[in-house]
Amino acid sequence: MAKRQNDIKIVYEFIDKLEEQISLRLTKDATIKDVIRHLCEYGLIQPKRLRNHMIISEFDGLLVDNKGNITHTFCDLAIKFEMSEGQVGRIIYKERKKGTPSYNIRVS
Repeated sequence: MAKRQNDIKIVYEFIDKLEEQISLRLTKDATIKDVIRHLCEYGLIQPKRLRNHMIISEFDGLLVDNKGNITHTFCDLAIKFEMSEGQVGRIIYKERKKGTPSYNIRVS
Protein backbone atom coordinates (compact mmCIF):
# COMPACT_ATOMS: atom_id res chain seq x y z
CA MET A 1 0.00 0.00 0.00
CA ALA A 2 1.01 3.59 -0.49
CA LYS A 3 2.69 5.25 2.45
CA ARG A 4 0.21 8.13 2.41
CA GLN A 5 -3.05 7.18 0.75
CA ASN A 6 -5.59 9.90 0.14
CA ASP A 7 -8.79 9.67 2.11
CA ILE A 8 -11.87 9.17 -0.09
CA LYS A 9 -13.29 12.50 1.14
CA ILE A 10 -10.23 14.36 -0.14
CA VAL A 11 -10.54 12.59 -3.48
CA TYR A 12 -14.15 13.77 -3.83
CA GLU A 13 -13.17 17.34 -2.87
CA PHE A 14 -10.46 17.25 -5.53
CA ILE A 15 -12.97 16.06 -8.13
CA ASP A 16 -15.35 18.91 -7.27
CA LYS A 17 -12.56 21.49 -7.40
CA LEU A 18 -11.29 20.11 -10.70
CA GLU A 19 -14.79 20.22 -12.18
CA GLU A 20 -15.05 23.87 -11.14
CA GLN A 21 -11.66 24.77 -12.68
CA ILE A 22 -12.38 23.00 -15.94
CA SER A 23 -15.85 24.49 -16.33
CA LEU A 24 -14.36 27.96 -15.84
CA ARG A 25 -11.47 27.35 -18.21
CA LEU A 26 -13.26 25.33 -20.86
CA THR A 27 -16.96 24.54 -20.95
CA LYS A 28 -19.34 22.14 -19.31
CA ASP A 29 -18.91 19.93 -22.40
CA ALA A 30 -15.19 19.31 -21.81
CA THR A 31 -14.02 15.92 -23.03
CA ILE A 32 -11.72 13.56 -21.19
CA LYS A 33 -8.91 14.74 -23.48
CA ASP A 34 -9.48 18.31 -22.26
CA VAL A 35 -9.36 17.15 -18.64
CA ILE A 36 -6.12 15.18 -19.11
CA ARG A 37 -4.51 18.11 -20.91
CA HIS A 38 -5.58 20.43 -18.07
CA LEU A 39 -4.06 18.08 -15.48
CA CYS A 40 -0.80 17.86 -17.44
CA GLU A 41 -0.55 21.61 -17.99
CA TYR A 42 -1.02 22.36 -14.30
CA GLY A 43 1.48 19.72 -13.19
CA LEU A 44 -1.04 17.41 -11.56
CA ILE A 45 0.11 14.60 -13.84
CA GLN A 46 3.89 14.52 -13.82
CA PRO A 47 5.61 13.85 -17.18
CA LYS A 48 7.34 10.80 -15.70
CA ARG A 49 4.02 9.36 -14.48
CA LEU A 50 2.47 9.92 -17.90
CA ARG A 51 5.36 8.15 -19.62
CA ASN A 52 5.24 5.25 -17.14
CA HIS A 53 1.51 4.84 -17.67
CA MET A 54 1.99 4.74 -21.44
CA ILE A 55 4.72 2.10 -21.09
CA ILE A 56 2.52 -0.05 -18.84
CA SER A 57 -0.53 0.34 -21.08
CA GLU A 58 1.40 -0.62 -24.23
CA PHE A 59 3.21 -3.55 -22.60
CA ASP A 60 0.36 -6.07 -22.76
CA GLY A 61 -0.48 -5.34 -26.39
CA LEU A 62 3.14 -5.58 -27.46
CA LEU A 63 3.56 -8.79 -25.52
CA VAL A 64 0.79 -10.36 -27.61
CA ASP A 65 2.34 -8.99 -30.83
CA ASN A 66 5.72 -10.45 -29.82
CA LYS A 67 4.13 -13.86 -29.10
CA GLY A 68 4.90 -13.71 -25.37
CA ASN A 69 8.59 -12.84 -25.75
CA ILE A 70 9.25 -10.42 -22.88
CA THR A 71 12.79 -9.59 -24.02
CA HIS A 72 11.59 -8.37 -27.42
CA THR A 73 8.75 -6.46 -25.77
CA PHE A 74 11.16 -4.67 -23.41
CA CYS A 75 13.43 -3.87 -26.38
CA ASP A 76 10.54 -2.45 -28.42
CA LEU A 77 9.40 -0.24 -25.53
CA ALA A 78 12.96 0.86 -24.77
CA ILE A 79 13.43 1.99 -28.37
CA LYS A 80 10.11 3.81 -28.47
CA PHE A 81 10.60 5.66 -25.17
CA GLU A 82 14.40 6.10 -25.56
CA MET A 83 15.45 4.28 -22.39
CA SER A 84 17.21 1.06 -21.44
CA GLU A 85 15.50 -2.32 -21.28
CA GLY A 86 16.27 -2.45 -17.55
CA GLN A 87 14.42 0.82 -16.96
CA VAL A 88 11.41 -0.48 -18.87
CA GLY A 89 11.44 -3.68 -16.81
CA ARG A 90 11.57 -1.75 -13.53
CA ILE A 91 8.67 0.43 -14.64
CA ILE A 92 6.57 -2.60 -15.59
CA TYR A 93 7.25 -4.54 -12.40
CA LYS A 94 7.39 -1.75 -9.80
CA GLU A 95 5.08 0.96 -11.14
CA ARG A 96 2.19 -1.23 -12.29
CA LYS A 97 0.92 -1.79 -8.75
CA LYS A 98 0.76 1.99 -8.22
CA GLY A 99 -2.03 2.19 -10.76
CA THR A 100 -4.57 0.37 -8.62
CA PRO A 101 -7.28 2.21 -6.66
CA SER A 102 -6.55 0.33 -3.43
CA TYR A 103 -2.93 1.54 -3.57
CA ASN A 104 -3.93 5.21 -3.86
CA ILE A 105 -7.25 5.70 -2.04
CA ARG A 106 -8.05 4.85 1.56
CA VAL A 107 -11.70 4.07 2.17
CA SER A 108 -12.52 4.83 5.81
